Amino acid sequence: MSDELTRREWMELAAAAAGAMAGLANGALAEDAAPPAAKAPPWPFYAMDTGLGGPDVPTIEAKVKLLAKLGYTGVDCGLNHQQLPKWLEELDKNNLQLWAVYTSPQLEDPVDPGLAGSIKLMKGRKTRVELAIRSKGLKRSDPAGDEKGLELLKRVSDLCADTGPVVSVYPHTGFWTERVEDGVRLARRVDRTNVGANFNLVHYKWVKPNPPLEPLLADALANLMLVTINGLAGDKIVSLDQGDYDLAAFLATLRKVGYAGPVGLQGYGVPGPSEEHLGRSMATWRELTKKM
Repeated sequence: MSDELTRREWMELAAAAAGAMAGLANGALAEDAAPPAAKAPPWPFYAMDTGLGGPDVPTIEAKVKLLAKLGYTGVDCGLNHQQLPKWLEELDKNNLQLWAVYTSPQLEDPVDPGLAGSIKLMKGRKTRVELAIRSKGLKRSDPAGDEKGLELLKRVSDLCADTGPVVSVYPHTGFWTERVEDGVRLARRVDRTNVGANFNLVHYKWVKPNPPLEPLLADALANLMLVTINGLAGDKIVSLDQGDYDLAAFLATLRKVGYAGPVGLQGYGVPGPSEEHLGRSMATWRELTKKM
């Protein structure tokens, strides 16, 4: 999809949806008076391309067709400047969204020279440019790198301008920005409506200690552009139908704090054909959200 979405429109839509969800959480609408659409979780559900590595989907065309077949709303893929045009072509053919592209720049390095051209290709789309920021010398989450981090975010924000895509800080275990709090801190300091932060369930669980979930999400909400989930067997990523993590409770918390944006499925390291485990995850997602 290449429908135009300015950053002002994106923020207005997000604020309206978050306000509606917060009103429900606070009892602003009586349960029997709320229309069915207001009762349903609003999150578009997409898949990260980490779950599309199976032998049954060897090409971008096959990956996108599978997502459409299973009912996913789109994809988050690693940013490859050469492959991006093909992703956009196949997603548009199947009426799906490119929800995000992932890249992991070094804090101390110049901005990727290919980024400007790829951002031009994504103009007018709802895509988030995810920056999982590494550092050659700084400790994880060290605010001593904030000035360089702000410079990086501003430069990418300038490339995105007012028409999309937008910029979101991705928390990744072991990187400089390894916590959602790092992205929120930077987004608040840069103070631009096209810069925000991600929440990633598996990295939240992997980075110890884990802060209490509900206040963390509530505090991040105004800057939160994406949330990704997965099943967990201990600390191992599994499909949503497996593992011992209480996903229903997590989604209830997500709804309670008022998050109304996209939710992505992390599939890194999940074995087997992609259609099998992505199909199981979609079935579980539908069951979980139907109960809500």
